[in-house]
Amino acid sequence: MTNKTNKVVLSIFSLQGGGAERFIITLAEEFKRLNYEPHIICFKNQVDYELPDVQVHFLPYQYYRWLPKKIRHIIFASVFDRYVKRHITSNPVLVLSNLWHVDQTLTYSRLPNRVFVIHNTLSKEKKIHTYLTDSILKEVYSNQRIVAVSQGVRDDFMNIVSNTKSLTAIYNPINQKSIQQQAMITNIKKKYPQLANGYLVHVGKFKIQKNHKSLIQAYAKTNQEIPLVLVGEGGLREECEQLCEDLNIAHNVIFTGFQTNPYPWIANATAMVLSSIYEGFGLVIAEALALGIPVISTDCDSGPRELLPKKNLVATDDNEALSQKIKAVMRHPNNYNSGFDSQLLPESVVAAYMQVVDNEN
Repeated sequence: MTNKTNKVVLSIFSLQGGGAERFIITLAEEFKRLNYEPHIICFKNQVDYELPDVQVHFLPYQYYRWLPKKIRHIIFASVFDRYVKRHITSNPVLVLSNLWHVDQTLTYSRLPNRVFVIHNTLSKEKKIHTYLTDSILKEVYSNQRIVAVSQGVRDDFMNIVSNTKSLTAIYNPINQKSIQQQAMITNIKKKYPQLANGYLVHVGKFKIQKNHKSLIQAYAKTNQEIPLVLVGEGGLREECEQLCEDLNIAHNVIFTGFQTNPYPWIANATAMVLSSIYEGFGLVIAEALALGIPVISTDCDSGPRELLPKKNLVATDDNEALSQKIKAVMRHPNNYNSGFDSQLLPESVVAAYMQVVDNEN
């Protein structure tokens, strides 16, 4: 398809556990399979995932934190550009920017073929992160090539920043074959006998967006026929553990911590449950569908409703409805099966990203 001189730069703050980080790794592996030469550039040397067989670079962003933000981002953009030109290429066919800290820097980059990936609905992010104002978002994203990870994220973004070079929705890549292989590494039910008769699983960081407390409260209203497994780490974990104690369900809720390979936990589950206040795409939903696992979720403005049928969704502010849906999926999980969409396969996603810059060129 291409030759080895076609170099791709995938930039992100770090490779700590998270959906955007898994997105970068999956995309890098697919670019390599298609004979591009992908390079991952991180602003912090923090890696929770197994590194892919591609070149990974670390730039010392922390050395520049003493500078005022505006100057810092301008200067570090020059550092980034010089590094890419010296160690990778002066003419990358694609430069992807991911997440806010990186976007603030790369808006000042002079490299060609830059594309900014928006992973969440900005209107919801603004409510939690008050430093995100319309004026700041417009300053960073105006006149840029933008890719949103779902149609809902695209529509939401357009309501805040209307002046862009291009604005496209491209779903996150899901390497179904790789996920299925990784899911076979460990049989969770053999390793954890208390899960032998099934369990519900949630995968995600313990942060406000994921709304673990509502999930725990809704689960507590059921008779807990099967355990609830919470895969992930984060600042709100201790509060959630205490909530389980207060509700007298701690014996039925398992906190696994962060898992480099979450797929055996998903593949062996009776069903996956998401309780997010908002999602950009809902990567773990697509991964569960790739493994043939039923999913129920809150009906965020974007993401879940683009991946799941209406019967699998409940309102984001209705704990009673979530509790009833949990009861239903515990008893009749097959009623909530849903198909996997082939447009999520990495080859289709890579082609869509290259089309963004090809259209411009």
